[in-house]
Amino acid sequence: MAALVQPTAAHAQASVLLKSQQANAVVESVDREARELLLREGNGHLLTIEYGSAVKDVPHLHEGDTLKIQFVETLGAQLAPPGSPLPESTLTTARGFVHGHPRGIIAAFNRERATIKTIDLASSTISFTTEGDESLHIAALRTKAMQDFLKTLKVGDVVDITRAESITYIVTNKTVPQPAPAAPQLAAPAGDIMAPAAPAPAAQ
Repeated sequence: MAALVQPTAAHAQASVLLKSQQANAVVESVDREARELLLREGNGHLLTIEYGSAVKDVPHLHEGDTLKIQFVETLGAQLAPPGSPLPESTLTTARGFVHGHPRGIIAAFNRERATIKTIDLASSTISFTTEGDESLHIAALRTKAMQDFLKTLKVGDVVDITRAESITYIVTNKTVPQPAPAAPQLAAPAGDIMAPAAPAPAAQ
């Protein structure tokens, strides 16, 4: 039988880093209708990134672009306060420039509310259902932060789970066109007074 431990304020939430890696890649295709980005990493592996209907377009990116990319994936969980609204998933992008090279970020926050069904501390395993889905999910928690969080839970607890995935990329084969220098302005000689413009004639 699974052992249960009452929750404490010290372990009301947990967040862990699942993945962080850097790579070079080339943009194979940008499917703007399917809203998918296909990248080929330096080792030849293909990577598909879905950027969802919330994003109108992926900033800066075009087929053939050479990228320097970084992936970060985190997992967070916290007890949901009674009566709190359901969490909403979000997806955003941002753009900018680094030393003349276009830079972008795609960040997805996949959030769902789960109800704990069983807890097994010996194997650090839980089962749960999610809002609107009665099928049973099973998860084995491997990190210390999540195992400590597990010890605070009891069957029937409601937990908000957030899986965040972000990709930061720099387009290394492009530079920002420099604006043309502004025409020099001639200063009036010292002591001169600029005459005001004559007023426009009054309308008849």
